[in-house]
Amino acid sequence: MKNLALAAIVTAAAFASCACSKPEKRVIEFTALPQAAQTFVQTHFADKQVAIVYRDRELFDKDYEVIFMDGSNVDFNGSGTWTEVEDRDANGVPTAIIPAAIQEYVTARHPGQYIVEISKDTYGYDVELNTTIELEFNKSGQLRRYDD
Repeated sequence: MKNLALAAIVTAAAFASCACSKPEKRVIEFTALPQAAQTFVQTHFADKQVAIVYRDRELFDKDYEVIFMDGSNVDFNGSGTWTEVEDRDANGVPTAIIPAAIQEYVTARHPGQYIVEISKDTYGYDVELNTTIELEFNKSGQLRRYDD
């Protein structure tokens, strides 16, 4: 009987932990974004119309995604700091958000090309150019390698 009770408790705990860790992606209003994310969008994408905003909540994490009418998008972490920007229009990602060392490298080594996607994490930046060339930079903006 003790084994049956223990098995029931373990099973209930497993179901509870699965229910708690299930990701939840919801549509939210733009005004529900953290203030830093709102300011970022209003500053760097003032000419674009927001199509939809998502909040993606997991057990210990919350992220946001803003998608514009032209298909461009920006991902933010829970505090409203951008983590990824994709803008494949004629000008690409706004140069104001690209670290200077990365922009200088791209301008010098890939004239006429521009960044259409940039993401950042703890270790540095991943960049994709309009010609589909992918580059990885460290946190200081120094090239680590070309990605394939």
